[in-house]
Amino acid sequence: MKFQDLQQINAHYADELKKVASEVIDSGWYLQGKRVAAFENQLSDYLGCRYTVSVGNGLDALRLIFKAYIVRGLMQPGDEIIVPANTFIATILAITDNGLKPVFVDPDIQTFNLDIEKVEMKITERTRAIVVVHLYGRCCWN
Repeated sequence: MKFQDLQQINAHYADELKKVASEVIDSGWYLQGKRVAAFENQLSDYLGCRYTVSVGNGLDALRLIFKAYIVRGLMQPGDEIIVPANTFIATILAITDNGLKPVFVDPDIQTFNLDIEKVEMKITERTRAIVVVHLYGRCCWN
């Protein structure tokens, strides 16, 4: 039995995903094309915000988020960011690339997501954020 059967999860959407992927490949516009613009507009509508900027990957997204907080003066190098101990390395790289300090919290043994019971013990006067990472197809704290 597979831990997470992505084939089964994606089967319902496979035809649509293949069609859209073919359109993008055939257009030659992997960046800033019509599909990217449509995605950004639809996501903005869904979130109820004015702007959405897509990036190449989660690492880039997290780097930009932390950089924005630093530029706005809401964080500064040396501030602590609480993260799940079993998160992907990109989460940690985004934090350390901005001069911030990751603080690891062990996962809940039942969900493998951040254990909310253990978070409070790690909060200090330098804590500025908690990165909630949804792992293994499960929303954190759900």
